[in-house]
Amino acid sequence: MSGAVTRPAPPARPRVASLAGRAATLCLALGLGCDRAPPSSPAPPPSGAVTPPVATAEDPPAVPTATAATVDAAPLVSPAAGPPRAPSPADAGACPERDDPAFGVLLAPQRPVVGQPLRILAATLAGEAPIALRIDPGLARQRPREVEAPVPADMNVRPGVPSAVIATLTPTEAGELTVVVGREGVGHACLRVKIRAQPARESPPAAPGNQAWPSVRAWDAGEEALYSAWLRELFHAELGAELATTALDQITGDPARNLLHGALGWDEDERHPAGLAMRPDCADTPYFLRAYYAWKRGLPFGFRGCSRGAPGKAPRCGEITANTAAQAGTGPQPGQLGALQYFMRRTLAWGVHTGNGRVALGDERSDLYPVRLDRRALRPGSVYADPYGHILVLVELFEGTGGRPGVLYAIDGQPDGSITRKRFWEGNFLWNPDPGLGGSGFKNFRPVVVRDGVAVQLGDAELLRDPGYGDVSPAQGELSGPAFYDAMERLITPGVRDAASAQEEAVAALFEQARVRVTSVANGDEFFKKNPGATVAMPEGFKVFETTGAWESYSTPARDLRLLIAMDVVRGFSDKVRRQPAVFGAPEGPGQAEALAGLLATLEQARAALLREDRFRFQYTRSDGSPWTLTLAELLDRADQLEAAYNPNDCPELRWGAAEGSPEASTCRRRSPAEQQAKMQRYRGWFHDRKRPARGT
Repeated sequence: MSGAVTRPAPPARPRVASLAGRAATLCLALGLGCDRAPPSSPAPPPSGAVTPPVATAEDPPAVPTATAATVDAAPLVSPAAGPPRAPSPADAGACPERDDPAFGVLLAPQRPVVGQPLRILAATLAGEAPIALRIDPGLARQRPREVEAPVPADMNVRPGVPSAVIATLTPTEAGELTVVVGREGVGHACLRVKIRAQPARESPPAAPGNQAWPSVRAWDAGEEALYSAWLRELFHAELGAELATTALDQITGDPARNLLHGALGWDEDERHPAGLAMRPDCADTPYFLRAYYAWKRGLPFGFRGCSRGAPGKAPRCGEITANTAAQAGTGPQPGQLGALQYFMRRTLAWGVHTGNGRVALGDERSDLYPVRLDRRALRPGSVYADPYGHILVLVELFEGTGGRPGVLYAIDGQPDGSITRKRFWEGNFLWNPDPGLGGSGFKNFRPVVVRDGVAVQLGDAELLRDPGYGDVSPAQGELSGPAFYDAMERLITPGVRDAASAQEEAVAALFEQARVRVTSVANGDEFFKKNPGATVAMPEGFKVFETTGAWESYSTPARDLRLLIAMDVVRGFSDKVRRQPAVFGAPEGPGQAEALAGLLATLEQARAALLREDRFRFQYTRSDGSPWTLTLAELLDRADQLEAAYNPNDCPELRWGAAEGSPEASTCRRRSPAEQQAKMQRYRGWFHDRKRPARGT
């Protein structure tokens, strides 16, 4: 599996990941033993007097407190301005008298050793401009070094949200290093690193009270930036590439992707049972990611037990279960790792569901808070809860280039534990502002703080007062469907968009969904090959969308509803252009109507050709094992048949809308029972109206 992490190299000039190319993303990450000085550290003596007190791998962890972080008003990077200048070592500045909590710095592994690769991550949400990182030999100083050259390292600079830099090196001698992080010659944070001559044998410590892990640090803006940066690297793939895995632990077990891989030195990310096993479904996925990062960093974490809601009523939540709670059991691993395994697989996985994401936007007894629709708030790690019970996690934003629209990627988990990457658009991110369906939309995790030994989540007022956060807003809940999608597209692709390119992206997104459905239908057919003569029981009413067992694993009602919506988006792309003609190149003025008419005619012709292009053809496997090819034009023509094609008891031919008596359907060998066919006809209106039923329907 390819990753975005660069390998150690000889002294090299920093590389900048272009906003117009690689990605303007969101990221966070790394290490437990070494960190920057805690916010409560005393101010150092005047410059040049004494080495400032920076954290080391030997320092005891900071006592967690709820402190306000500051966010500098650093300049945004204009996508139209092209790749920013690569920062020089001098741009990191000198160690500040006090670390800026808006900048996070961390190491992996937490106890660096001579001859072993070391990665250093720095990140901030304080502006999108590039940040610089310099590694100095010896102790920190409060004035720039003029004699000793920086320690050689490979630098990967990532402007955007967050703005981050990853340094990779292999230490050649024992001693101390000082990491300086800054921007435009002003130092913002320093970290002293001790390099050991020999590795120490590490094993998971005991788990007092059988707690999953202790809370020894506090969340702030710097930690949030590091979390986002870590996620961006974890799920990075090039634009348009397919990214899928059968389980989360396959991703975290890949050191090329996971900047936290083995950071504790316990072999904690090796294959289970020695390492941690993680197979979350869609509701669990954002929680597993947040908990995994919090564990590696020693940060507080908690979740609430919530209801699923009722017709016309949003879910409500109870009390917090924290990482320090005593676990009722343990995993096969020793000590803390075993307690953590139990926490992930039982306490957390059994404790959260999609109702946690759909708590009303104004309800502060919730794990997540609604955010503004802007570039800083919508960052890697942000959660999208759709109104019908699906959850996605943002991971990467690719800026548009040459008139092509930008692409915002998210990942989601499936009932079988697999994880896939998909782009933001109407067919994947369903929107319905009806409060009776719950508080859907984009949200971020409420930071958990420890007060008098008790874990609590920050409320909305505290978040708004804290300049490190300050992005609470329920305003998205007032937007209609078209207004919501238009706002998101303006955020992803600011300025004028090329209509033809935007339409082509919509067609490509539809193709992605059709291709993913091929796998889902094939999985169902494989089940019947292994279980000849079996019949999968069909639930009643709304439960066809949410149940357990074989129906959940092999039916596709939610996927098909999304596919039908995606087909509508492509078919109705011209309506989007009519709503905002200036955005698509038909400026206001006397000639706008004529320009718009010409643009729409061109788009109609282009769409008809695109839907028949070979690159957008796909194949599925019929009942006899033979392939059958469909174009997207043929798929759109089958929209009516696809309103009742989600039943796994039907053969693949029928599930792809093949007409009765056609050559395509001639190989069909399986039909759903008559009573199930009658149910599907009764439920057909949900799919025809493109509206998932409320619970209790």
